[in-house]
Amino acid sequence: MNAAAAISRHPLFRGLLPVALLLALWEVAVVRGWVGTDVLVSFGTLYETATTPEVRSSFGSGLTASGVRLVEGASFGIAGGLLFGIGLGVSRWSDRLFGPSFHAFRQVAVFAWIPLLTAWFGNGDLSKIVFVALASFGPVAMGAFEGVKSVPQSYLEVGRVLCFSRRRQLWRIVLPAAAPAIFTGLQLSLIFSWFATIGAEYLIGGMTQGIGTLVMQGREQMRPDLVLLGILLIALIGIGMNTLLRLASRSLFKWRGLPS
Repeated sequence: MNAAAAISRHPLFRGLLPVALLLALWEVAVVRGWVGTDVLVSFGTLYETATTPEVRSSFGSGLTASGVRLVEGASFGIAGGLLFGIGLGVSRWSDRLFGPSFHAFRQVAVFAWIPLLTAWFGNGDLSKIVFVALASFGPVAMGAFEGVKSVPQSYLEVGRVLCFSRRRQLWRIVLPAAAPAIFTGLQLSLIFSWFATIGAEYLIGGMTQGIGTLVMQGREQMRPDLVLLGILLIALIGIGMNTLLRLASRSLFKWRGLPS
């Protein structure tokens, strides 16, 4: 009884219980015919679809295409966001000049840029990569800016006492102290990048491969098994990314006693 009570109190159990109940309701609804097969399919049907060689090949190539798109777009967005955010944080002049425009840019929903991007770059891979870069730019730039701005003045005073140059103070004091906030921004940036990758494949379209493209093709072919399989794969990848990033944050900043 004590073991059962301990398991029931565990956060993982409480988090998985609603998901398990929802999946059980899904299977019961299909088996009993409460919903049509054009809306939901059973897990057995999903398994059969997933093990079909043609489907496995399509999803494998689609996942590779989405992954490449994610890496390319996020690399540009994160690199630019880090440089921009750190620059805003360390330079009062840069903050006054570019800060208002940056904060105004953050208020625009990222999907609102799609019509402009397609007008500039068309419906190919370039517009999708730029869209992913835009999605990843804001969170990491804001994390870097807030991290640098929140460095305690006492830390900076130590640098002045030791006669550190501005560059040495940045590398030895400012960036290490701002690292947790920067990593949090990086974590959000990568998750947003994954959402943007799938969203670009949904909305921009074009003759390109990707998980989002396969889901849209499944919808057009009236194949709910393909649509649900794609959605489950997208969700699992997002959960996996978030879990790995949380574990990395817990490991890197355990010495600070930060909550995981």
